[in-house]
Amino acid sequence: MSITRRSLLQGALALGSALALGACGAGEKDAGSSSGGASSRLTVRERSADPIARAKATRVDAVGDLGRTKAFDLHCDTVDVLGMHDWEPYRSWPAIARQGDLAKSDGEVDLDRAQGLAYAQGFAVWVPDKKWVTDPLGFYTAAVTYFKQQMQTHADRVEQVTDARDIPGVLKAGKVAALLTVESCSALETSLDVVNTMRKDGVKMAGLTWNGDNALGGGRSTHDGLTELGVKAVARLEDAKIAVDAAHLSTESFDDLVKCRKRPFLISHCASRAVCDVDRNVTDDQFKAVLDSGGVVGVSYCTEFITKRTTGTDVTFDELMAHFEHFLDLGGKDSVCLGGDFDGASVPDWLRGVDKLQDFYQKMCERLGQEQTDKVFFQNAYAFMVRNEVA
Repeated sequence: MSITRRSLLQGALALGSALALGACGAGEKDAGSSSGGASSRLTVRERSADPIARAKATRVDAVGDLGRTKAFDLHCDTVDVLGMHDWEPYRSWPAIARQGDLAKSDGEVDLDRAQGLAYAQGFAVWVPDKKWVTDPLGFYTAAVTYFKQQMQTHADRVEQVTDARDIPGVLKAGKVAALLTVESCSALETSLDVVNTMRKDGVKMAGLTWNGDNALGGGRSTHDGLTELGVKAVARLEDAKIAVDAAHLSTESFDDLVKCRKRPFLISHCASRAVCDVDRNVTDDQFKAVLDSGGVVGVSYCTEFITKRTTGTDVTFDELMAHFEHFLDLGGKDSVCLGGDFDGASVPDWLRGVDKLQDFYQKMCERLGQEQTDKVFFQNAYAFMVRNEVA
């Protein structure tokens, strides 16, 4: 049975279409595509110095039919569970590890399972809290090394994306588009210059904390806010165009982030507290704050965040969809995404593995319609990441 790390270790935005009215006249330019050659066109107004206003004024066209179901999931823990067996907490709790590699494993995300999808995935480096890891920079470096090795070993099937505008080209080539992300920036405690290392490594988003506290601030199990170093870290990450991820923040840290952020931010994996009242889920006001910044929110499949009806994995489609639908009702049609938390959480039996996403897509289409489902499954996350490149 798949169970959450937490259990084991303890035991918006609308896209601003009105701003893109008519032909692109004075004060606008075609943002073009990166050297990798993306098929989508972007229109960016240059009249505002505010990156949030620029992001909201940036139109990102939908990626066309690729002959396969398109899916963009913001968060999985596959890198750690496959590559960090020699580090804590995996040495003490081997049950949370997976066997195999990125091509084929006994986990939930691998390249074999992704066949048939046009698939983009945020691969997180989860840096555990300090009670398990005394060298967070060393942990980060080892995990990134493993990720890079997997990219090289399986280069015919997967490619790291360092500019989101390259995603359509990677998918058209039949490869998985892999985005490197970070869950807990405790590696920055030694120096904020580590942000430069993350940028060079191609990190595209980064969460400040995990559940506990670190030098940057308090996580969900605390009542601490951001520290002075944490506020400075937000600025450095934003300057590097590494999107700040508010997943796992305490309420106090979240409020501090809203006050100090200058760019759109996101929550990569969470659910609605109005639907299931657990502290890891986000309130309606927090969700709206992300949308106000121009950000997106990924809905997690973690069963303990979806319902209190059961502690098992017999969570129903309707129970999971209640979270998507609640966020959509709050105005999230252009902001709700997939944030599955594969390989890091207990997920419903019928959704255990990336190969189950095609059936999930069909069921969501029946519930929400294909246009909205395409946004949730791919376009909203893709558009956010592209806007973060150009705004």
